[in-house]
Amino acid sequence: MKKVAPDAKRDTLAVPVITMEEVPILSERERADLISSLKQAEADVAAGRAKPFNREEFKRRFLAICRGEIA
Repeated sequence: MKKVAPDAKRDTLAVPVITMEEVPILSERERADLISSLKQAEADVAAGRAKPFNREEFKRRFLAICRGEIA
């Protein structure tokens, strides 16, 4: 496989990929809740209420979740 050079304009972070054998199917209620949450997030971003990406905070939280420190 050919390695792609990273785009110098984009901030990136490498994270491990975990494969899953089974993925739960969302119920209609769960699906509606997810869509509602995504629409609210889009509205927050459009209104300027989004937090900027913080690489160190993301890495700390990601690793804590992987280690089971955060449920």
